Amino acid sequence: MVTVTVEEILDRALEGHELSRDDGVVLLEARSSEAIDHIRKTADQLRQQQSGDVVSYVINRNINFTNICEQHCSFCAFRRDEGDEGAYWLDLEQMLEKATDAVKRGATELCMQGGLNPKATLNGSSLSYYLRIVETLKDKFPQLHLHAFSPQEVQFIAREDGLSYATVIAALRDGGVDSLPGTAAEVLDDDVRHILCPEKIDTATWLEIVGLAHQQGLHTTSTMLSGHIETPEQQMRHLDLLRSLQQSSLAKGYPGITEFILLPFVGQEAPKPLRRRVGRDQPVLADALLLMAVARIFLGRWIPNHQPSWVKLGLAGATEALTWGCNDLGGTLMEEHITTMAGAQGGTCMEVETLVEAIASLDRPYRQRDTLYGVV
Repeated sequence: MVTVTVEEILDRALEGHELSRDDGVVLLEARSSEAIDHIRKTADQLRQQQSGDVVSYVINRNINFTNICEQHCSFCAFRRDEGDEGAYWLDLEQMLEKATDAVKRGATELCMQGGLNPKATLNGSSLSYYLRIVETLKDKFPQLHLHAFSPQEVQFIAREDGLSYATVIAALRDGGVDSLPGTAAEVLDDDVRHILCPEKIDTATWLEIVGLAHQQGLHTTSTMLSGHIETPEQQMRHLDLLRSLQQSSLAKGYPGITEFILLPFVGQEAPKPLRRRVGRDQPVLADALLLMAVARIFLGRWIPNHQPSWVKLGLAGATEALTWGCNDLGGTLMEEHITTMAGAQGGTCMEVETLVEAIASLDRPYRQRDTLYGVV
């Protein structure tokens, strides 16, 4: 068996060749400071070639409209059963108040996701409930881009109402949803998912729903929950599946994935079994940075926008990621509950001035973008 070195892999990447999963594993298992620095510099060079020097950000508001959820993911500190202390379910008026505040603060996007609440129905229909949210918000604020409802939520609505995924996606699109978050991906490996989220959709279903969203004319994002029980091989399988899906969607002329977002695991308030198994409460920055660099090198031109999570890594860690292949610093969020309730220390809101100062500290130019990376 021929052993390929880190240097040989990085040279091929800079020449424009696509890496294999095995190549990615070699990079992720690099241990010497010299090899890791070479990976960082290569990712940064490819970032400059593929996305330029400008660091973008979006003014958005996150609305997690309920934490009542039927599922019991082993990493989740957000979910509650109805009647539990801390359980909540926003009504339409509360959502409109949050959207009104977001518009006053310059937001161009609302990002909406919530728990899977079986009682969230209108006239006996789950889809009708979700459409009421969408139509109410879009009627009031047609200028806002509604980035809403994960593949897991699409599957939940389809299951509850006995509909196809395509029917649900088309109805949400026609009702006013402008793009779908690529969350609920966790790690796209069913061995991992069986432990992390056994009640969630499997890998094939996540890929199917995201592909259908592209087919129905909607862009999506993509994510990975990293730094828990997964192996480098499983991380690379996840990235390979994202790259293949993007290649397939773009080849057919569909909208595709706009960005890749790494979401390092925060376990401080996570359920104890997984917390004990992982053995730490906060992300390891060095591991996250290396994985973000390898993601940039592996995904290449297919997914040119890469974003760290300042909520999970803190602003300093996210800013450092801008030198490891990332070109976007994410959104202002204005409020964030899912990660914060897990014990993340990055905060729940970021002012534009703070994001801009962080970018400027690297002597990089900055600009506000919209959800689809158009200039605002």
